[in-house]
Amino acid sequence: MGKLKTFFKSKTWRIIFGTIKLIIAIPIFIYCLFCFYLYFFSPLKTKFDLAAGPQGSYYSAYMLDYLIKTNPKNEKILWESSVAYNKAGENEEGMRRLKKVIEMNPRDYLGYSGWIKQTRLRDYENSLIDFHRLDKLSNVVEYPWGENIYYLMGLSYQGLGNYDSAIVYYDKFIASEKNPDNIYPRMYTYRGKIEADRKNYSKALDFYNKTIGLDKNIAEAYYYKAETFRLTNQKDSAKINYNKSLDLIKKGFKDTYPYDERFLEIYDTEIQDKLKEL
Repeated sequence: MGKLKTFFKSKTWRIIFGTIKLIIAIPIFIYCLFCFYLYFFSPLKTKFDLAAGPQGSYYSAYMLDYLIKTNPKNEKILWESSVAYNKAGENEEGMRRLKKVIEMNPRDYLGYSGWIKQTRLRDYENSLIDFHRLDKLSNVVEYPWGENIYYLMGLSYQGLGNYDSAIVYYDKFIASEKNPDNIYPRMYTYRGKIEADRKNYSKALDFYNKTIGLDKNIAEAYYYKAETFRLTNQKDSAKINYNKSLDLIKKGFKDTYPYDERFLEIYDTEIQDKLKEL
C-alpha cells in the first residue's frame, strides 16, 4: 500500500496522468473548435441544416433565431422556425412567424398555414381563408403538406358543420384526381358520417362499405359503421363492427398523429364503453 502511495506521488505518475489528460483534452478541444466553426463560420446552408435537424428543441430554436437575426429576409429560415414552434406547442409564436413568411411568399406557405390552422388549431374558418386564397393564386391543384387542397377544404367545411359545402369539395377532390388510386379511402368514411348525421343511415352505410372495399384496414370505417348500426338498433351488427374496429386499433391501423388529435379520431376506451352498453 505504501509503494502504491509513493508511485502516485512520483514524477512517473505525473507524466502518465498528464499524458492521459492530454489524450482526452485534445479531441474535446478539436471538437469544440469544429463546432465553433460550424456554428459561426460555416456556409449558411450548413448552419441551417444543423439548426433544422433537432426541430422543436431549445437548441434548434436558439440557432434558428440566430440565423433569422443575421438573415432577416430568408423566408426558409423563418418558416423552419415557425414549424419548430408549432411542433413545440407554442402556436401563438409559430403562427406569428408564419404570418411574416406568408407576407414574403404567400404561394409557397399558405397551404401549410391552412393545414396548421385546420389540424392543430381546429380553426376551420381561417384555414378555409388560406386554402381559398391559395387556390386562387395557383393554376394547378395544390397539395398542402402532401394532401389534396380540395380534400382539406372538405374537411374544414365538415368541421364547421357546413355539410353542403363539404360535399361540394369532396366531389371536387375526386374530380381533380385523374388516377382513382389517389382518392383517399378515408374520405368516404367522412362522407358517410355526414349522411349519418343527416339520418340517411342506408346511404351512410354505403359510404362506409366503400371505404372498406378500398381498404379493409381503416378502423374508423368500422367504428362509424358500428355507430350507424347502433343508432338503427342493430345491436349484433354494431358489436361485430365495434370489435373489428377495436382489433384494428390494437394492430396499429388507426389514423393518428403525434402532435394533434385527428379529424373524427376514435379511441379504444370509447369503443370498449360502447360495447358494454350493448
